[in-house]
Amino acid sequence: MELATTLLLILCYGLAAYLAWSDGTPVYLATLVAGHISSLASPLWRVLYGINYDLNLTLVQTLLGQSVPLPVLIGAGWYYPLPALVVYYLYVTRWWFPTVLTGVITYLTLLLYYLLIESFGLRAHIWAYSTTRLPLGLSAPLLAALMSALIAYGLLYVVLLTHRSTWQSMLLLILPAPLLLSLLIHGLLGAPLWIALLLNGQPWIVLAGLFSTLALLAWAGQIITRGIRQVGA
Repeated sequence: MELATTLLLILCYGLAAYLAWSDGTPVYLATLVAGHISSLASPLWRVLYGINYDLNLTLVQTLLGQSVPLPVLIGAGWYYPLPALVVYYLYVTRWWFPTVLTGVITYLTLLLYYLLIESFGLRAHIWAYSTTRLPLGLSAPLLAALMSALIAYGLLYVVLLTHRSTWQSMLLLILPAPLLLSLLIHGLLGAPLWIALLLNGQPWIVLAGLFSTLALLAWAGQIITRGIRQVGA
């Protein structure tokens, strides 16, 4: 699995380097590097959401007493950036236009993409969730896909917003973007749910936390969609 992840990352960097040379912009390379930075928060989400990786490989970073496996650091280079950059490339080649409708369709497409990744990861026993079922039959993989799609969607907005900026401004905004989006979505918007889960709350408390988190995710999605529409205005 780590071989496929590494080969995909090499391919992404190769294409990004070519596009950076042909288009004269570092946006592709900067976005991939930003993906690696986003992995710094992964140990925290392992604690809060009960994600367990079945990986016995070299550990490269420690955060909050937890370790970031090397394949996670490698995979993070394309996990959020790849779908965002694909849509961005469609935008610069005029195959995609930033409107409310295309924004919603894009998010739903990203959601399907991450659902497929979640399904593959679980079937291959690459990771697992200690909490597999949530209230109303919502599964932990579905919630993870909803959050991942929103992070990639937000990253797309940041790229669209900054791709015509100076290189310094672009790097300043894009490099921390996936990490900050992850902290916002997993940490802040997911707080009503993970706090209820960590405190082993009563079923109705977990249900209220789930509803609150889903409402916050929908609200954040609306804000990003509105921003994407303004980019195209």
